[in-house]
Amino acid sequence: MRRAAAGRSEALQIPGAIRATYPGFIDPCLAAERDAVPEGDQWVHEIKYDGYRAQGHLVDGKLAIYTRRGYDWSDTFCTVTASLKSLPAQTAIVDGEVVVPDVHGIADFHLLQQDLSQHRADRFVYFVFDLLYLDGFDLRQSPLLERKRALSTLLSGMKTQRIRLSEHIEAQGHAVFERACAMQLEGIVCKDRNSLYWPGRQQTWVKVKCVKTETFPIVAFVEKLGAKPRRIASLYLGRWEDGKLLYSGKAQTGFKQEALYELRERLDPYIRPTSPLSVPMKKPKATWVEPVLEAEIQYSSLTAEKRLRAPVYKGIRDDLAPHAPTKPVPAERGSRVYRGGVPQQNILQWLPHAVVPSKAQLAAYWRKVAPCALKYLARRPLKLVRHIQRTTFYHMGPLPPLPESVHQLKVEKREGGQGTRLWIDDLAGLLGLVEIGAVELHAWNSTVDDLEHPNVLVFDLDPGTGIEWQFVLDTALNLRELLRAERLDSWPKLTGGKGVHVMCPTSSLAMTHDQAHRYSRELAQKLAASNPARYTTSAVMSERPGHLFMDFLRNGRGTTAVGTNSPRARPGFPIAAPVSWRELEGGMRPDTFTMAEPFPTKRKGSSRAAGNRNWRRTAEFSELVLRGVKHDRRQKPARKPG
Repeated sequence: MRRAAAGRSEALQIPGAIRATYPGFIDPCLAAERDAVPEGDQWVHEIKYDGYRAQGHLVDGKLAIYTRRGYDWSDTFCTVTASLKSLPAQTAIVDGEVVVPDVHGIADFHLLQQDLSQHRADRFVYFVFDLLYLDGFDLRQSPLLERKRALSTLLSGMKTQRIRLSEHIEAQGHAVFERACAMQLEGIVCKDRNSLYWPGRQQTWVKVKCVKTETFPIVAFVEKLGAKPRRIASLYLGRWEDGKLLYSGKAQTGFKQEALYELRERLDPYIRPTSPLSVPMKKPKATWVEPVLEAEIQYSSLTAEKRLRAPVYKGIRDDLAPHAPTKPVPAERGSRVYRGGVPQQNILQWLPHAVVPSKAQLAAYWRKVAPCALKYLARRPLKLVRHIQRTTFYHMGPLPPLPESVHQLKVEKREGGQGTRLWIDDLAGLLGLVEIGAVELHAWNSTVDDLEHPNVLVFDLDPGTGIEWQFVLDTALNLRELLRAERLDSWPKLTGGKGVHVMCPTSSLAMTHDQAHRYSRELAQKLAASNPARYTTSAVMSERPGHLFMDFLRNGRGTTAVGTNSPRARPGFPIAAPVSWRELEGGMRPDTFTMAEPFPTKRKGSSRAAGNRNWRRTAEFSELVLRGVKHDRRQKPARKPG
């Protein structure tokens, strides 16, 4: 209450502040571009940060980060989102830019793109330059310098370095610009000191760039012939003009090596047989795509035909994707808010950086691995990651029409009411899930035959930044010994992400889900206590860097972990592969196996068939550990009393 009172007191002293209810997402004020810096005492100047525009919301303890076009990226920018709780206010909306600084402290767009693609969040810094709403008062009609004064006061007591004030400079504009360019910054933003906050492009906010950058829709790509895995060689770009899509040039420099492969997979779902350009052009090497993805391009100038000179690729602007909702306020049940044609009520979590295989690739994969995969996935309630109409998301809520091979199970929710979970028991079921757009399968720890008693514990060893892979492997082995001391067997599963799951069958323990949760927590905390400087059992994102997260939260009624043998929606399509302890000790990485290579590669002097037999032998250790995973409905394992 003291925080809220302080915020209201501050807001009351701002000229132009209007008492108003919380407005939700606000369409941002955007700077018009100019070639020259405006001069005069009415202008103040700020650094133009090379990052993603972000609007931070604190609403009665609830936190959110929205991008320029209204994406809810609270999870993507999770470290920044968590830092918003430090704002000394009950309700506040701030405007700024999320960046990743380089070693010199300068925002680096390539590093930002790299961290987003790797789902890394420890380097994000949020530079805040405006305050739009504070504890019951709308500040958009207050003069700029009054808003900035209040913002400076609001941020002054914060201890986090994750959120920083973007200072303004009152000096001659040309001198500020020359200094910014000498420091190799992107440019400056000049603002009228009395400007109000209006949505859209405004002449009272002006940006002047040291180098020219802009976003252009990708209309085609040229593939590198013979490259394995496949990758692009160059991009064809377009521009929108009076409702027409016109050709704007070809970018073939600026690509990081890993981006060449990722871009090829990201563009694959949008391939079309004909050019999307309003004025057709002959490009015999082009593979045409729907103009969905926008690329950030640096260039020297435009020709008379408005073609780009010396274009350099900087990255994909996911925050500007055209299928983003304009108002990302959480939808109520039954809402008609859509993202890419998917009802908002179906999206538990949107995955903007997912890279997904085609349905044909998924079907071929499941046919190949079904005999092994069904040992782990059959007859378990599943949570799905689906890809529908260019949108990848964790599914919740109403289901689409289901093939007969995909079964439904009504379950009582912990919070009350009934829900529906899907399950399968054969290859036809796996292929049925592909039909409805399922990419990843995340499984319960119990089966449909005994829903309330888990037959496996899952320990997710999730390394934060600064944790080397060998430490993860050593931890897995230490956990194995801890479980052995409890007279429990275990086996490792590579997650296809960045960690390892240690799987522990528990049929003999006859636990409820709540008991399994408590037991796994005790074991995780016991191991974490052996080295608190490098382990954590806390799920708070700000505590992850420099620590290995001993995640026991995969245990509990309704909680899931990525299913064994499930593909992952990531570049290269890794799979969550079961391995032996001997293989793990050999240093296998979490993304060793992929949809294309789900089995160990052929060793010298052995045939492919022998390689497959080696895989089957690797999986045969499951005959021991699958005591709790077998699905015999006629004979359930006896449970100990209590």
